[in-house]
Amino acid sequence: MKHLYIIGNGFDRHHGMKTSYTQFRDWLEEKDMSILYTIDELFGYCDGDWWQNFESSLATAVTSEIVQNEVQENYPDFGSDDFRDRDWYAAEYAVENRLSEAYGEIREAFHQWVDELEMGDESKKIELINDDVAFLTFNYTSTLENLYNIDEKKILHIHGKAGTDDELVLGHGVSEDVIEEMLEEDYPVDEEEGDDYVTQRAKGAAISGVYSQRKKVDEIIRKHEEWFVSLKDVSHLYFYGHSFGEVDLPYFRKILSVVDKKNVKIEVNDFNGENKDSIDAFMQNEGIATEQYSIINLNDKLLNKA
Repeated sequence: MKHLYIIGNGFDRHHGMKTSYTQFRDWLEEKDMSILYTIDELFGYCDGDWWQNFESSLATAVTSEIVQNEVQENYPDFGSDDFRDRDWYAAEYAVENRLSEAYGEIREAFHQWVDELEMGDESKKIELINDDVAFLTFNYTSTLENLYNIDEKKILHIHGKAGTDDELVLGHGVSEDVIEEMLEEDYPVDEEEGDDYVTQRAKGAAISGVYSQRKKVDEIIRKHEEWFVSLKDVSHLYFYGHSFGEVDLPYFRKILSVVDKKNVKIEVNDFNGENKDSIDAFMQNEGIATEQYSIINLNDKLLNKA
C-alpha cells in the first residue's frame, strides 16, 4: 500500500461529533453525577484543563490524601486480642480497593458514553483516497465504516472499537517513578524515622494503582508488529485529528521507523489551530525535512464545498 491515514479525535470532532473530553464531562452531568463526585474525590478540583487532558489527568489522583486517610482508618491495634497478621495489610488493601473501584466506575461510564455517541455530519465528509490505502484510527467510533463506507479490513482500531467486545484502551503516559515522586512530594518520608511498614505498603499500593491506568503503548505496538511491518512501502502519510501529545508519539515513531522516512510525504491536519508548535517539534525531532510535510485544514478538503 502507498497511503496511510492516521486518524485522531480531531477527525471525529471535525464531523461535529461530541467526542471531546469536556463533552464527556457534560454527558456525565446529564447522565450520572455520582461519577463526577467520584472524580472530585479521587482527583480534587478538576478544572477545564484537567478535563481537556483527561487521559493524562488519570495520573493525578490525590494519592497522598488517600494513603493518609486509609492508614489512619486501618492502622493495626497491636494491643488488641483481635489483632491478626493480616491487619498489617489492611491499609494497603483499602488503598488498592479504593483506587480500583473509582477507576473502574470512571472507565465503565466512559465506555457507556462512547457507545452512545451519534454518527457525524455527512456534510463534513472530506476527500479520502480509496485505493492502495490503509487506516490506523485512534478513535473508538465507527466513523470511517459508517460515514465513509471504508472496508473494515482496511482499518486498524488500535485502541479498540465501540459496540464490540474490544476493551477500549484509555490511559495516561506517566512513569511509575514520576507517580512515586508526586506522592512523596505531598506525603514525604519522615527524614529521621522513615515510613513504617504499614505506610510503606499503603504508598506502594497507591503508586501501583495509579500506574495500572497507564496506556501500555509498547505492548500494543508489539501485538500489532506484523501490521506495522506491512507499512514498509507507504509513501504518503496523513495525520488527521491529532494533537501530537506525548502519549501517542511512540506509535508515530514506529510508523516512521518502517517507512522510507527520508522520502515520505506527510500531510497533517491541525484541528483547532493550536498544535503547530508540537507538530513542527515532532517533525524536527524525527528528522523530517520541512518540505516533506504540510499542515492543512480539513475544511479545505470537503467533498461538498459550498
